[in-house]
Amino acid sequence: MVKTILLSVAILCGALVAAFVLVGRERSWELMAGSPDRGQRDFGANKRSPTPNDALACSPGLCQDPDFEVAPFDDAPPIAIERLSQRLLDTDPLARRIDDRSNPSRARFVTYSPMMRFPDVIHLEATPMADGRTGIMAYARAQLGKSDMGKNRARLEALLLSR
Repeated sequence: MVKTILLSVAILCGALVAAFVLVGRERSWELMAGSPDRGQRDFGANKRSPTPNDALACSPGLCQDPDFEVAPFDDAPPIAIERLSQRLLDTDPLARRIDDRSNPSRARFVTYSPMMRFPDVIHLEATPMADGRTGIMAYARAQLGKSDMGKNRARLEALLLSR
């Protein structure tokens, strides 16, 4: 009886692993949890994840309680977003842009953890500031799990602090 149960569990686990491999890691997570793209973030709402699996970075005065501040850019908003987008794509081979590019001052990406391909979404937005420079707002959040072990903050710091 115990051997039959253990064999059944082993077969079920093997079938799940095989399905995960055959369907693909990224697509498997999407089938289980839905699309990681939930639309453009409303930075004005300042809504954060209830669990520690996100990171927020903004130029001074653009959002409440960011994890860290980002110096404003001298470029116009569309150019700042394009440069940040290109840097992200150049440094993260698993990132891909998912927005429709209808607003050149915004960009949205999905990226995945290297091994298990857990999805994270990154939102970027640039806005003109009173001094003529461009302020940046960036938010990154893991779709799955309650903690990202600081990965999204590290990702934003690498993107925004190393110009």
